Amino acid sequence: MENAAFEKAVLEHKDRVHAYARMMLKNAAEAQDVAQEALVRLWTHRAKVDVEGSRAWLLRTTHNLCIDRIRKRKVRAEVADPDDALRAHADSGPGPAQLSAAGDLGRSIEKALKKLSEQDRAVVLMREVQQMPYDEIADVLGLPMGTLKARLHRARERLRQALIRSGVTP
Repeated sequence: MENAAFEKAVLEHKDRVHAYARMMLKNAAEAQDVAQEALVRLWTHRAKVDVEGSRAWLLRTTHNLCIDRIRKRKVRAEVADPDDALRAHADSGPGPAQLSAAGDLGRSIEKALKKLSEQDRAVVLMREVQQMPYDEIADVLGLPMGTLKARLHRARERLRQALIRSGVTP
């Protein structure tokens, strides 16, 4: 990938990469760090990445970085001071202005998404929010097409059940 193609890929995909990291991590600062790291890695590996595959490559890298961050949080939470864990959890969600703007349905959907596993949440976010095609999601997550479709179906059902339990009717 030439420098001009790299710049084009960054301009085209940086917002998507950041939005995906923000939805996965629920922390703006961490999402910004992950997005920046993904773009730096694209620069580092630009000779191996073709222009057409740059979106999938960036989202796969972003996904992997997010999963690493989530795992590190769990390890830190086990050894950290309980007060630190409470402060970190309180800071990780959206602010009051964002919650009030989103309304009750938005809060219910966000809570239901948080209840999903990282894998289920990733599949739902990529398909429903990022509107990625199935083949690209399968490539990003390294899944066979049938596994992806089954996982997406189960994740949607879990999300639907969580929404019903919270009082949202279909």
